[in-house]
Amino acid sequence: MATQQRHATALRTAVQSDPEAIDHEVVESCFDAERASDRTTALQAVSVLATHDLEQALEYTDRVYTRLTDDVLAVQSAAAMAALCLARERPESMVEAIPSLVELLERDPPLLRFRAAGALAPLTESHASAFVPHTDRLLELLVDGPTVDDPQEIANDPALSPAEKTARVSMLTGRGSELSRSRTRSVGTREVIANILVELARMEPAMCADRLPVIVPALSDEEAAVRGGAIEFVRHVAEDEPDTVAPAIDPLLACLEDEVTFVRARAIRALGYAEVTVAIDPLRELADSEESDDVATLATETADWLESELEG
Repeated sequence: MATQQRHATALRTAVQSDPEAIDHEVVESCFDAERASDRTTALQAVSVLATHDLEQALEYTDRVYTRLTDDVLAVQSAAAMAALCLARERPESMVEAIPSLVELLERDPPLLRFRAAGALAPLTESHASAFVPHTDRLLELLVDGPTVDDPQEIANDPALSPAEKTARVSMLTGRGSELSRSRTRSVGTREVIANILVELARMEPAMCADRLPVIVPALSDEEAAVRGGAIEFVRHVAEDEPDTVAPAIDPLLACLEDEVTFVRARAIRALGYAEVTVAIDPLRELADSEESDDVATLATETADWLESELEG
């Protein structure tokens, strides 16, 4: 036991300051260690090796897969970070880990979800087909998955009594930066999920058409990245078969008044692909009031095209 601890301590030092000194036999032994801290150190070594000695790091991919389901949260988080580092360098190395990583997208804390999402992001385009079996789960996570509330909204909750509001503000003052980081990570995780679903809709529009009603609530999500991703999901489905997106039409029309420019632009394109002729007048109104010249032009051109389709 004492020898194992000495080896683990030496490995920890190498990970922190001297990657060249990482002993690969010690890494192996730490993966099997009873102490969670030693298993965590082994995974941290893999994260470092992904940059300094990728081929050696790839020797541990199976170990990383296993530790994604470790019963200790800190080990899972370190495994997700190792998966992220390997996926950035060699996306195909983490394809087999997709089921475990998807499950981590609903786990707390937000840092764990964020790391899992970071490991999945590099696979979005190159291995999109591997996400097909997880389509329903990803939709569920996008619409009903865990989130972190805006700290300011928490403090200003009208349901709070004056005393509760004072206590909440005091708590936020001490934890403001922590909550802000957690919220940023949570939003980033949901953006990755949205991007994966957009790619699935592009690749398998017919499959996604059957699931379109599930994503409709995301069209009015409080996060612009989620709204924008949901709109793109609808657009790809509409591009394949316009009639299938009827449940999304009213929310798309509402998105023409969105405060975020890229959301308005995406809504315009989606309405065009969906051949929504009732959008002609709203599009012309948007073109007249739009501050962005590019978006105004897009709205006008889309309205003109829809009008020509109506006349034809």
